[in-house]
Amino acid sequence: MPKRNALGADNELLVVCSKDLQNEMRSVLSIIFSDTLFTPQPEPLYRLVFVEPNQYSKIKQNVNIVFGSIGTDLSDPGTKLVKSLLSKSQYEDSMHGANQLILSKNVFAQDQLVLFINGTTYSQIKNRAHEQASKILSYYETLYEKRQKKHLFENARQEDLEKRILQAYGWSMKIPWGYTILQEDQDRGIFWIGRDIPYRWFAIHWEDGLVVSDSASADQYFRNFTEEMLGSIQLNAYKFSSELEPFNDWTTWTYGGIWEHQEEAQGGPFKGYLFYDGISNKTYAIFLLVFHPGNDKSLLLKQLDFMAHSFFVDENGYY
Repeated sequence: MPKRNALGADNELLVVCSKDLQNEMRSVLSIIFSDTLFTPQPEPLYRLVFVEPNQYSKIKQNVNIVFGSIGTDLSDPGTKLVKSLLSKSQYEDSMHGANQLILSKNVFAQDQLVLFINGTTYSQIKNRAHEQASKILSYYETLYEKRQKKHLFENARQEDLEKRILQAYGWSMKIPWGYTILQEDQDRGIFWIGRDIPYRWFAIHWEDGLVVSDSASADQYFRNFTEEMLGSIQLNAYKFSSELEPFNDWTTWTYGGIWEHQEEAQGGPFKGYLFYDGISNKTYAIFLLVFHPGNDKSLLLKQLDFMAHSFFVDENGYY
């Protein structure tokens, strides 16, 4: 019979192991899921939730499950559970071979990843985690993107607004339901949408020509854009990052760090992009902001980033 779709938060890992192994499992998983969002407090992009082995049947439908075990002591409920779930060949290879991390898809539900961590010693497992970290993480990122894009774009989009933007400006993007226009000024080249609560802002600025020439001028341009176009918003030097990397069809300055309000006690994480498009002969700046004090912000910022990656320029509009 077809399996039900997996449930739960895409940035949450349910870790099934005995209490005695929680620290070891946390250490191994930190090698794979090492990214941290500064809000300004550090917030892991993937949160760990530990589950007792005798409770695992209650969370079988969740999207991301990890089963952890070390050694051969079957009096450990986690070890007994892992041995019962793995095939004989998988178990033997994890104990005596080089397969201490076994990633399986759709074990109990559709669109689900189940990671088995099992080996003879902690050091053996840890070494394998260093070797396989990037490969394993790519599977989680792919599933994360697939599920979030389905949640954001497949059920309800503001297609009329998307078409109007395309006709008016020659660019557009996918806009989920719930976002409203906060500011739109064609003369200043600003389009700014948002939603609350929790607060999420998405702002785009465009200007004719190539207006930046190097990283220093790009950084200054991006800072000026946020402070001049968005009122009292400024970028904190704490954890400010600037990298030149691919973004859709462009080579782009990518920004990240902490924003803050100049007048009120507000702040949080942001992400931004700055790039030149030769087809339209315009420089574009995209700014993403989240304000959700005391709560998880990484998932919200990720959703804004998926919106940013749907941005495109209409080639036919400039020939």
